[in-house]
Amino acid sequence: LEWLQWPSLFTLIVFLCFNVLSLTQNNSPGVGAPHLAPHVGSLLAIGRNPSQTLPSRRSSVTPFSAAASKCRDTRIHASRFIKPLYENTSLTRADGAPIPPELTDWLIASQDFRPGKQMSQIYLADESVATDVVEAARVTPTDLIIEIGAGGGSLTRALVKAGAYVLAVEAVSSLASELDKFFDKSHVRVVNADFLKLDLDKLVATEIERRPGHYKSVKVISNLPYHITTPVLQKVLPMNHLVETMVLMLQHEAAKRFASALPSERDYRFMNFFVNYYSNATYRFKVGRHCYRPNPGVPGGVIEFNLQERNEIVKRVNGTSESLLSFAKLAFQAKRKTLRQTLNGFNGYTGEYIETVLDNLGLSKLARAEELDFETMVELYNALEGRTIKAVPRPVEPPKKLNW
Repeated sequence: LEWLQWPSLFTLIVFLCFNVLSLTQNNSPGVGAPHLAPHVGSLLAIGRNPSQTLPSRRSSVTPFSAAASKCRDTRIHASRFIKPLYENTSLTRADGAPIPPELTDWLIASQDFRPGKQMSQIYLADESVATDVVEAARVTPTDLIIEIGAGGGSLTRALVKAGAYVLAVEAVSSLASELDKFFDKSHVRVVNADFLKLDLDKLVATEIERRPGHYKSVKVISNLPYHITTPVLQKVLPMNHLVETMVLMLQHEAAKRFASALPSERDYRFMNFFVNYYSNATYRFKVGRHCYRPNPGVPGGVIEFNLQERNEIVKRVNGTSESLLSFAKLAFQAKRKTLRQTLNGFNGYTGEYIETVLDNLGLSKLARAEELDFETMVELYNALEGRTIKAVPRPVEPPKKLNW
């Protein structure tokens, strides 16, 4: 059986020879050969040829910078080719202040700033999309912008170009350090912190005290890391006393779900009720997956939450917002179960009382939370909390006589 070992040995020798030849031709010992990673082949090809481009949402193109492509081939730190601060830019603001160039290309090219999947780091690499986001948020020079996860600085740059002052929150220390070097402190303040643990009231109050009477509104704008979408919404949406609008780039399906999911649909859940209670959500536009680096594999979507345009029925809630949200969360916790089952025991409700209120509202006694829209859920809560309807006990049928 010794002859069975020769095919495997022959294959190994051919593989090693082919690998050595590929590395010699590429002259890049630090980068894996294309045959070892076919899905990276096109990216490496663009990196070696700066004239090639990536498609964008507007069918315009954003080429890789020559410095970034050189960094990809040789794995030399990008700072050797990119000058710091404003020395290599020709763009200026309306008031003559310089605008820094794109950070995204050379941050990804540098081995020190590889995006991490564990933090959902996906950089926006299409400047036209960043401009569209700023236009969707209607940014003006009198706006104070809180940017969550500044990342490569593409969106930050568009915000500065619009004339706004930006509080760029970035959790990664190395990225925050580079952003702080790149942007002028008179237009951008980089905050190296976890946004979910940040005291927004204190942060905004400090900036308003520094420039009293200058800011007319506070807006939150972000190419949001996908894994913190729900925690960010739960933190920012209740802050209508501070924030006027919030514009986020999310996964396309998530953005559509928050903006337009309807009762009885699969995607209709408690977060839809939460969003409708605190804001008016509007889906703005779709962003192609090729506009990001690295490519996330799914398209993105831009959604606007207007915290000042709340539903009028919210003003007529019997009780506190905490009680209403607890009511809705419990109702959606097992959305396939009837409300009689899920709400039994909440605030002293009994099954008979819940059925009686449902019947008085013209709803089925077997109604589920996923079948009711936002207004109907609030009306049900108000009726249950009003305690003006007496529960009608179920009729008790006598036991049937058995003929033995």
